Amino acid sequence: MPTPQISNAVLLEKINNVLKEVGEIAGDVKCNANDFSRFANEYAGAHEKVVGRTDEAHKRIDELKARMDALEASMKKLTDSIHPLIYTNKILTWLAGVLGVSIIALIWSIITHTVELIAP
Repeated sequence: MPTPQISNAVLLEKINNVLKEVGEIAGDVKCNANDFSRFANEYAGAHEKVVGRTDEAHKRIDELKARMDALEASMKKLTDSIHPLIYTNKILTWLAGVLGVSIIALIWSIITHTVELIAP
């Protein structure tokens, strides 16, 4: 089987086509490289913003933790100071109940004429 022969003009045309396509590919690669570098710069800028906001959020969380600790300490003090008042309130409520029942019994006794009020 004889080898086919290709004319120089056809080879030259094919080489020119390949060179043209390689040039287009090189242009596409440069465009992609520019797009990637732009993306990398935008990403780095956005990343810096996110890092800054994250640091601010962590500082705010630390401040809120400190405030929560202070509020918990205040609540503990208030709870400790209220316990004696609870017992005092129970005693005073019992005494007020006894006094109220006594007054009601006195009024009932006056109404039923069991007790008479005498003026001096």
